[in-house]
Amino acid sequence: MQIGSIVRSVHIAVPQGARGIVMRILGDMAMVAWYEGEPGVTKLLNTEPFFLEDLIDTGDVIRPANTVVH
Repeated sequence: MQIGSIVRSVHIAVPQGARGIVMRILGDMAMVAWYEGEPGVTKLLNTEPFFLEDLIDTGDVIRPANTVVH
């Protein structure tokens, strides 16, 4: 998993069918921007931190415009 990875989750805090973009990775957590469906095409729901173990990498990667890369 890397910055820009498209993820999904079965965590109770994530609506069914939502997909997210990993915006930042800090240790064992990632800041994820969640969308109703496809990121960038559907409505942004929220952005919040999640443990990497709660995320399922879809294998797709995009580079969000507001991503900070160190």
